[in-house]
Amino acid sequence: MSLFKDRPRLDLDHAASIKAWVRARWGLSEDTTIMVTELDCREPGCPPIETIIVVLEGPGRTKRYKIHKAAAEVTGQDVEGLTDESHADRH
Repeated sequence: MSLFKDRPRLDLDHAASIKAWVRARWGLSEDTTIMVTELDCREPGCPPIETIIVVLEGPGRTKRYKIHKAAAEVTGQDVEGLTDESHADRH
């Protein structure tokens, strides 16, 4: 019996596309680290899987965005809809 869900791995080609859309959206350089992952959402009313995008621009300059769908379903239009005001890691 497995304690972990058998979920398909994140498609690396599509993750690369998401990163490219994020770079284009904010004009980020290739030196900026962008991470894309999926998380199970356990909050009431939340879809079962959400895509998390983290942008690491430098010390103390981290932004985290959520798209409420699986990464395989994320489009360039979803990324275009993200705003600086929508990121969750405000300090």
